[in-house]
Amino acid sequence: MDTRELCYYIYQKSVTAEKHYLPWALSMLEHEQNSLSLSILASLRPPYNLFEIEDYFRRTLKELSLSEPSEQECTDYLIYTRLQTIVQHEERALTEANHLYSMFIELDCPTELVGWLEISDMIDDYQYGDNYFNITDEIIHTTIMKEAKSQLEHYRKKIFK
Repeated sequence: MDTRELCYYIYQKSVTAEKHYLPWALSMLEHEQNSLSLSILASLRPPYNLFEIEDYFRRTLKELSLSEPSEQECTDYLIYTRLQTIVQHEERALTEANHLYSMFIELDCPTELVGWLEISDMIDDYQYGDNYFNITDEIIHTTIMKEAKSQLEHYRKKIFK
């Protein structure tokens, strides 16, 4: 897990030890980052004390001379990775489209993600509505792929500027 992904969940106030901090610490160790606080963080076991975990996270950042990315950097990175997953793993397109729609809602409807609202409405109409427009799995899949590919370059430029 990338630091920007972890920080996204911190900013969204949905961070947990099991899903975020510990996988991040293990990922950092796998990428040959090393510090005393990182080793301690990676070795913590339940029951978790979130205050202790957050303290070791902050210490790790200092020990490794890492700065905490901005909320916008984290959001852009997470959107980029979800788009990349859609393009590289088409079988996960519907799941990732749902995640992007959730991000659209969580982030107070940014215009850059409005396409995912339209896709979510299309999926809902197909699965639960009257399917007035005769939407098929193929149409949904094609629409998701097209939207992901069109947004991917935009986010790539934002991430790797």
